[in-house]
Amino acid sequence: MAAITDIGDLAAAGQPLRAVVHDSIARAETAWRRLQHDGVYGPYQRFDWVAAYLDAGFAPDAHIAVLTILEHDRPIALIPFEIVSKFGLRVAQIIGMSISNGDAPVFDPQSTHLLTPKALREALASLPADIVNFHCVAPEIGEHVNPLARLGGNPAPDNFYVNALEPGDAPFIEQSLPHKRRTNIRRSQRRLDEGFGPVTLHRAKTPAEVETILEVFLDQRGRRFVQMGVENIFQRPAFRQFFRRLALEGLDQDRPAISLHALYAGETIVATSIGTYGPAHYSQYINSTDYGDASRYSLMGVTLSLLVDQLRANGIKSLDMGLGDFDYKTDWTHRQTVFDIVLPVSALGHGAAPLLRGARAAKRKIKQTPSLWKLARTAQSAMVGLRRTVLGQSGDR
Repeated sequence: MAAITDIGDLAAAGQPLRAVVHDSIARAETAWRRLQHDGVYGPYQRFDWVAAYLDAGFAPDAHIAVLTILEHDRPIALIPFEIVSKFGLRVAQIIGMSISNGDAPVFDPQSTHLLTPKALREALASLPADIVNFHCVAPEIGEHVNPLARLGGNPAPDNFYVNALEPGDAPFIEQSLPHKRRTNIRRSQRRLDEGFGPVTLHRAKTPAEVETILEVFLDQRGRRFVQMGVENIFQRPAFRQFFRRLALEGLDQDRPAISLHALYAGETIVATSIGTYGPAHYSQYINSTDYGDASRYSLMGVTLSLLVDQLRANGIKSLDMGLGDFDYKTDWTHRQTVFDIVLPVSALGHGAAPLLRGARAAKRKIKQTPSLWKLARTAQSAMVGLRRTVLGQSGDR
């Protein structure tokens, strides 16, 4: 079913815009794919990513509301929402927000002048929700302004790491990294080559390679999470299904929703990179590195030096390394503040919005204050350890 709402006359258009809300992604698929083919989108709002997220069971109880904004009968923007219940509130959030690295619409870049804050707010008011909640909205999507950023907001708990990839024949690290870091990466690659065998970066091209790289990733990432004292969420069935499906679907695609890259040293996979694509953008979603003898070397540095050069050769113009503050990201990307946006659309929502904004502000305070974040991580590790102990004892019985 679809609900249609006029959202006002705009002098620039000469005709009223309309908001159409569909209750399934299938009903919106035609407009979605048309906009995606010709327009701009973040990697986490592409149709195949969202479809796989829902089919994997990440949001079993969510009500779907795909908002499409039209000029006349022509779609100019689309935002896929799931309506979830939180503390008695109907909260509209972009589908997949809980596992993504930022919110954005799919939109026609030639029509962004129509996507004013007023038009967006009126369109969002047509959703069956009390609050519309956007997380980690970046100011730009590639070379284009993110229309959602015009709605204002407050700094999100996590920073975002992004960089433009300038074309060129010289290796990226020669153009962008300081001498000491370049030398370390080159030395690591040489030592790996000498100790393990030829170093190559390979993207999965067959179903068998997908299975192999995924299993190595899960093993490497799992051991790293144990060291960090956090749960390996990627071992959950929903994530395994999600990664496998999109990696297999993307084998023949130039810009897949999930690509798997493996750094080989001889016959051994010593690092992996799982990423997704926008039109001319690569987003590194998660990575892993070996825990054996190869871990003595700069595995992620070698991986990224080879990966970035491959991406540039394939026409990719920008790279992000997602959310979360880790020192190694600043070698390759720049730290960027992103924003949370909380928009009440009902009387109940107006009363609850300050509380939601306050909770996110408190989370940012904790994450951006080293002493507080250290305490929070210690408490988190203790909870994970307790859970493992309880589960282990249950298994013994």
